Amino acid sequence: MSSCSASTARPRAAGVAEFRAPTGFAPGVSGGPFLRNFDGKRGDVIGVIGGYKTGGKFDNVSYSSQFDADVVRLYNQAVNDYTPDKPSQIRGMGDAGLWRHATAAATGQFHTSSQKTQDGGLVVKWSDGEMTLYPGDQSQGFYTGCAQGQPCETRLAKPNKMWADYAEVITAGDYTGSNAYDLMVKWIDGEVTIYKDIDEHTQLPTSTSEHPANEITVVKAGSTWKYAKGIATGKYGGNKWADDLVVRWVGGEVTKHTNVDGGGFHAERQLLAPNALWKQHASVIAGGDFDGSTNSDFDLFVRWSDGELTIYEDVGAHGLGKENQLKGPNGTWKHARVIAPGEFGGNLWEDDVFVRWSDGEVSVYGNTQADALGREYQLVPPG
Repeated sequence: MSSCSASTARPRAAGVAEFRAPTGFAPGVSGGPFLRNFDGKRGDVIGVIGGYKTGGKFDNVSYSSQFDADVVRLYNQAVNDYTPDKPSQIRGMGDAGLWRHATAAATGQFHTSSQKTQDGGLVVKWSDGEMTLYPGDQSQGFYTGCAQGQPCETRLAKPNKMWADYAEVITAGDYTGSNAYDLMVKWIDGEVTIYKDIDEHTQLPTSTSEHPANEITVVKAGSTWKYAKGIATGKYGGNKWADDLVVRWVGGEVTKHTNVDGGGFHAERQLLAPNALWKQHASVIAGGDFDGSTNSDFDLFVRWSDGELTIYEDVGAHGLGKENQLKGPNGTWKHARVIAPGEFGGNLWEDDVFVRWSDGEVSVYGNTQADALGREYQLVPPG
């Protein structure tokens, strides 16, 4: 049993206490009771250990919720079979009907709050062309609305035809070396554009006549990039920034581009020649750091047409040679429409996988490993 005295606990956030153990907490502490007036046998339960930031990023630090009057009321309703409280308003990320219209997503430390906490946020492209930024909440989810003391969900672009009809692929990384995340867009005509330093104050253009100061044209319309069908940004051996790309082309060819910047694409390396397997069956590719390596080499996450999930470890060092199967062919993952790995809480690696399903359900698989999916956190229930 692990314990700590009251003198080592301190407030961490509203309704949350933080405490430390000199030698680290043993596995299984999360979910245990947080006690007051403990005499070695009994005590008053005033909280549950874990929860905040999925339990903490360090072995010697943990957290506890603090039971309040709301918990007492809930307990009394349960034991006495009272009618439960009814919610006064709809909260959260919306419903499945809304999220069926999310057509693409990109992750990164966009919001100024995310840049401070190193927690990932989410830029979403909707079917009507609207672009939305959801700041990460450091607990495998995202802030919505504008509650007091919290970052706000913000609109980056109002509904418009340009983004709805012509933005084919979006991804995000630090291509300009400013320690802030940029949004990259591959348009259907082969133009590739970078919008530098995305945050909650960004206003993206909504017509071809608008050219904001943070817009950088990497390649012009009519380029061979109109044949790029999947782009996965990551750290693939170029430098410390997430400014490298793995690209799947229409013919199944796979290439790697390191040190991408406003000047264009550099140091192209072919990982696979054109082939039928990747042409017909590599439905989604995305970059993340699932093996927890300290050399900053990202891994490539692939969802295949039959629902199989695989991860290619350390693409910068090994190319596409080291493959792990997370899931064999299955019916469930055939329905994963949008996949975007990021750092949404729990540790400092981009190993949490955001998924928007065909029925509008939204999930995050937290702390996914190179050989196993992580725990599922349901953010939006299915319709």
